[in-house]
Amino acid sequence: MINDFILRILIAASVLVFTYFISKYARVSLERAFSKFGVEFARKISEFVRYFIIFLGVAAVVSILSLDVMAISIIIASVAIFLLISMRDIVLNLAAELYLAIRRPFKENDWIKVGEIEGTVKSIGSMDTEIITYDGELVIVPNSYFLRYPVINKSQSLARYVELKLTFQKGNLDDLESAINDVLEEIKSELFGEPELLSISEKDNRVEAFISLPVVNVRKLRWLAARIAKGFLARGIEVEVE
Repeated sequence: MINDFILRILIAASVLVFTYFISKYARVSLERAFSKFGVEFARKISEFVRYFIIFLGVAAVVSILSLDVMAISIIIASVAIFLLISMRDIVLNLAAELYLAIRRPFKENDWIKVGEIEGTVKSIGSMDTEIITYDGELVIVPNSYFLRYPVINKSQSLARYVELKLTFQKGNLDDLESAINDVLEEIKSELFGEPELLSISEKDNRVEAFISLPVVNVRKLRWLAARIAKGFLARGIEVEVE
């Protein structure tokens, strides 16, 4: 009986040593393999795998030292299942981060739609992605969401040029042209190319200007028109946008 227990201790010690070196080797190897996707991401993946290997090693040691191997194995299996279920969201987010890092379906400032959420990508984090919607709302989307719904990247779609007519009260053409260019510069980040002032001229007691906006989603025009009107209003200029 004593010899059997000593043998168990020796085997358990060997398993612990083996587990330590394997976990260390796995961490270094994974950090090197995933470093091209970012240092922080590589560290998370390698640490997750390292602790999982250590957990398996400890479970094996407990099983080896236990007199009732079957009972302790059932307990360890139950704990492992509980941990996997409780860490499901973390695991899914890590898997999603790996998917986003490898596939790169979108980047910051892209206009995307996923599920019922549509807007501009503000930032891409390790656990979630920030999206700004039409209404200017900041939506924080868990990265696991991108594994459940197809991603539509509208920034990668072909842009179409839409003309808008701007009507001003009587004013200096040079001043109005300068104001138009300034406002177009302000909204350029929301477009998919360079906006352009096509023409500006006096007509009766008004000044009419035509601008061209490269957009993918025509439904965004109403929001852009409101942004343009707001830009002129901030400069003390009234305008009608059609």
